[in-house]
Amino acid sequence: MSLLGKGKGLLASVKEKAAPALQKAAEATKDVREKISVAGAQSKEAKAPVEGAIVRYGVVYLGGLSQYPKTLSYEIGFNILPDKFVFKPTAAAKDHFADMEIAYDKVSKFEIVKRQVSLAESFMADGNTQSLESENNIEITYDGDDYEVVLRLEMLTGMSVHGQAQKCREMLDLLRQNKIYDKLNKPKDAPAAAPVVDIADQIQKLAGLKDAGILTEEEFNTKKAELLAKM
Repeated sequence: MSLLGKGKGLLASVKEKAAPALQKAAEATKDVREKISVAGAQSKEAKAPVEGAIVRYGVVYLGGLSQYPKTLSYEIGFNILPDKFVFKPTAAAKDHFADMEIAYDKVSKFEIVKRQVSLAESFMADGNTQSLESENNIEITYDGDDYEVVLRLEMLTGMSVHGQAQKCREMLDLLRQNKIYDKLNKPKDAPAAAPVVDIADQIQKLAGLKDAGILTEEEFNTKKAELLAKM
C-alpha cells in the first residue's frame, strides 16, 4: 500500500474513533445552549412588570425586615400598582427573598434619602464621597404585623449612581401623577379638640351647689367670673 493510502486509512480510522466523542460534545453543547436559553427566558420573565403594574424598577434590599437581617446584592423587582407595592425577586434572588406586597393603606411614610457610602467606596474615593451620596435610597415606613417597619432599598435601575437618583426623582413624579404619593405620606393625627364647655350650664350647676350650701357666695362669684372670662 502506498504511503498516501496508508495516510487516508489512518485519517479515516481517527475520524471513526473520534465520532462518538464529537457527537457527545455536540449534544453537550446543544444542552448548554438550551439551558442558557431557558435561563435567559426565565430571567427576562422575572424582570418583567407584574400584571397591573404602572412601572417596575430594579432595587437592592438594604434591610428593615426581620426575616432578612442582611443586605442582599441580588436584584428585586419593585412594582408600583394603583393600590400597592409588589416585590418580586429575579431568578438569582428567588432563593433569598420571597414575593411580598405592601398595601398603600398600611404605609405612613415614603421618602428618598441619600445612599450610605460604604467604607470600601470611601477608600476608593480617597475620602471624597460627595459624588457618591446621591439620593437613590428608598425608605418605606409601614405597619407590620407586630411593629412599625422601615423597609430600606437602593435603586438599581440606572447606569450610574446619578442615573439611579434620576430614576428616583422620576418615580416620585410618577407617584404624584397617579395620585399615589399622598396615600403614602399621611399627615399625623391632629390632637383631639377640647370639649366645648356650656358656660350657662356650668353656672347653673354652680348656683345649685351654692343653694345647697356647698359653695359660699364668694366661691360662687369667683367660679362664675372664671367661666364668664372663657366666653
